[in-house]
Amino acid sequence: MGKAVKYAIGEQDFKSLREMNFVYIDKTAFIEKIIEGSKYYFLARPRRFGKSLFLSTLRYFFEGERQLFKGLYIDSADWDWETYPVLRIDLNTNRFSEQGLLESVLNNLFREWEEKYEVDYIDKDLSQRFRNIIKAAHRKTGKQVVILIDEYDKPLAGNLNKTENFDYYRSQLASVYSNFKSSAEHIRLVFLTGVSRFSKLSVFSDLNNLADITFSNEFADICGITEREMLDNLQTGINKLAECLDITYDEALCLLKNNYDGYRFAERGSDIYNPWSLLNAMNASKIDNYWNETGVPTIAIEALKKIDADLEKIFDSYCSSSDLKGLDLLDPNPRALLYQTGYLTIKEYVAKVNRVRLGIPNREANEGLVKVLIPAYLRYKSTLSNDLIDRIVIHFTLGLIKKLQ
Repeated sequence: MGKAVKYAIGEQDFKSLREMNFVYIDKTAFIEKIIEGSKYYFLARPRRFGKSLFLSTLRYFFEGERQLFKGLYIDSADWDWETYPVLRIDLNTNRFSEQGLLESVLNNLFREWEEKYEVDYIDKDLSQRFRNIIKAAHRKTGKQVVILIDEYDKPLAGNLNKTENFDYYRSQLASVYSNFKSSAEHIRLVFLTGVSRFSKLSVFSDLNNLADITFSNEFADICGITEREMLDNLQTGINKLAECLDITYDEALCLLKNNYDGYRFAERGSDIYNPWSLLNAMNASKIDNYWNETGVPTIAIEALKKIDADLEKIFDSYCSSSDLKGLDLLDPNPRALLYQTGYLTIKEYVAKVNRVRLGIPNREANEGLVKVLIPAYLRYKSTLSNDLIDRIVIHFTLGLIKKLQ
């Protein structure tokens, strides 16, 4: 009997994934590009696209756990594999629906680091405490600090329509993140992830050397799974899916492509499969709407309340790449919102006019639009009866299906 293939459904810790022999799509070549490039990085991708796993990979790389990387690309790189102090802040663990929750999350982390790096607790100010920790970690280890921020924007996304809370968290985050610049001499790397690069947040205006790789052709495949990666790593799962559905191998590939492929994160980037849905389909040997079942990004629902637009015209339209960058939380651009949350993607780049054509990535994203986002938008924006709204949604559905064909 052959050894069972294990798919890391929901496993975001690189060490656990490697030690438990889960299938891993090798993304470590991007680490080499990162360490040879900037000091400050930002990456935006939709939810469930592997941002947390990549940050975890960076963590263990800088902590020098080389045994975890045996057989992977980065193991052959010219690197000292010494241990660097890593400070990772994960803001995806809370909805931040009330004031004070960010202090609670950071206070627990800071206490742990203050003990580890022998920092006297003398100031209640979160920004000052963070600054002291960064300096102390560098001083004690002799190595500059690596700072990893997962979902840096989560406290803001949950408070788009709560002005007092939003301003409160924006001020707190700006204060903490200001240390990236003021403590630069003590820092080896800062890597932030989120769903969107929010404009009017000082972390971006203060760091004039921040490398935003969200739309970079070089980093287009850093998250998600390309078709080549799928064929190289998931053959067993594809064959099993075909067997369970009583279809041919080629028919299974077609199903996977129509349901989960089609994302594109750069003008000249490859098409990308949704990794969450693809791995779930491999694990269950079944085609289903796995991404939609994880919920709807808070930012999408909340920002829709601020938008007054003809959404139908947006689903197949042209714009410049710059229109998709950044998101003004007070006046959200609907194209940028739907692109950054994964419901629209780049379908084509027209170099002559420097424009991209937007479209719906695949059938799964289409399902999320017509069953959740569009009804929520219509119900909030109108006083129409539920029956009429349902008929409008059916109209949207038929139109969107045609666009996918």
